[in-house]
Amino acid sequence: VHPLPDTEFAGTLYQLGNFMSKELMLADVARFCRAVYPQKKPTVLDEDNTASMYRDPTGWTIHRKRAWTALLTGAHYDYIDFSITVGSEAGTPASRAHIRSWMQHLSDFMSSFDYIHSVLASDWVQGTPAHIVVSGLSANSRDYVAYLADDREVTDAAAGQPLSGAVKLVLPKGNYDVSLYSPETGQYSPAILAKGGMATLDLPPFTQDLVIRAIRSER
Repeated sequence: VHPLPDTEFAGTLYQLGNFMSKELMLADVARFCRAVYPQKKPTVLDEDNTASMYRDPTGWTIHRKRAWTALLTGAHYDYIDFSITVGSEAGTPASRAHIRSWMQHLSDFMSSFDYIHSVLASDWVQGTPAHIVVSGLSANSRDYVAYLADDREVTDAAAGQPLSGAVKLVLPKGNYDVSLYSPETGQYSPAILAKGGMATLDLPPFTQDLVIRAIRSER
């Protein structure tokens, strides 16, 4: 699927972003990926071009967030990195420090998670602050991941301002090691122990996006 405005599936229209517009449209990206998830063939958001011509942190952040949202709702994702040119086959210093590193973090994270045997699961994180779109998967009833992303468009004067608050984690009975992961740095926080049922997790202030991961623990 080439992400475009007025993409229709099963009689519903989805606004997936205008060409080279710097539109994020994250809620509709997530809704579309969830809607097509039950189909027998995998869905690929192919050559996403909502901001690929903008070789700057703003454009790259849009693609990072759309990529994470797609993968954490069971879809595939790719976009053309226009920083790759003749003589710069590995990108520019700026793109290597930003989007190319960020995509490597995403690849490494997914490689650490059994996504082949995963199912959609975003409702294990509830009560999120305003402006957050949640996407999530669970694998084998023991490994839960949720991607929280700021859905504010670049035209919003508050876009990029830190978000924080408390969320509820709703997990099956048991003990879980809960950690936070940064899609920007590729680093985890130290894990804390949480019990199944409903637990409260205070989120530190973060900008753009954050991952919560809960892995069943033997502790």
